[in-house]
Amino acid sequence: METIRKWKTDLEAWFSRLAPRERVMVSAGALAVACFVLFLVFTQLQRGIAAREAAIDRKTEVIARVGKLAEGYRAAEAQRAQLEAKLKGPPLQLMSFVAQTGQKLGIEVNDLRPGTPGSASASDKVVEDTVEVNLAKLELPRLASLLQELERGPGVVKVRRLALRTRNDDPNAVDATIVIATYQLKS
Repeated sequence: METIRKWKTDLEAWFSRLAPRERVMVSAGALAVACFVLFLVFTQLQRGIAAREAAIDRKTEVIARVGKLAEGYRAAEAQRAQLEAKLKGPPLQLMSFVAQTGQKLGIEVNDLRPGTPGSASASDKVVEDTVEVNLAKLELPRLASLLQELERGPGVVKVRRLALRTRNDDPNAVDATIVIATYQLKS
């Protein structure tokens, strides 16, 4: 503390020995240096604030991405649980389901051939049952509604293969061969 007081008195003595014109110049120089130092401090503070705001924005973006991923995960888990519930449900008699769905839509489903039951996954926990259906002279909108109804049905029912052949006698109709599969958990 004594040292600071000594420097202050030395500075005041030195300043008082200056001519008035020199005092103005030294005061202006000191003011310019003080302004420059304040400018540097202010600039560093602004940079620090900007860096922290950028970090906050990055972290907010990461949190938003995590939220979207969590939402997607919840949706996938719900879909998986729904699929598992369908797989655990009562077994679906695929041939009669296909015939009933066709009858409900006014489509004649007579040519049904059962496929060989097999395993649908590498882990052999799911069993696949297939039916091949041949439909003759069917219009495309009716075929589309049949396929939609089959896949909306109970259990897990999927159209595995669809082969269409055009007809020469009716350009609006097709012959279709469809392989439909249902899946069940192995007991």
